[in-house]
Amino acid sequence: MKTTKHDDGLEWLHDIRARLAKQFDYDPRKAAAHYRHVQKASGAQIYQHEEPVGADVRAYDALRDRAHAEIAAGQFETLTSYRASRKRKAK
Repeated sequence: MKTTKHDDGLEWLHDIRARLAKQFDYDPRKAAAHYRHVQKASGAQIYQHEEPVGADVRAYDALRDRAHAEIAAGQFETLTSYRASRKRKAK
């Protein structure tokens, strides 16, 4: 395995990551299985996906609703054709 020297002040982080990688034989599937086991045994969530909050979510929902409304109205057959049409209009 190739090692690289870093000058970004994060050597401590690189050392931790290298140690963890070695612990699981450089296999991310083994690491994921281990952390799922730890999470299940402890009852606490180690990782929790966070949904974005604020105006971005509302804008996404509005665009999604508009796309589905236009598809339901028969203006487009699929979401892919709707997106393609939007890209053509944007150009």
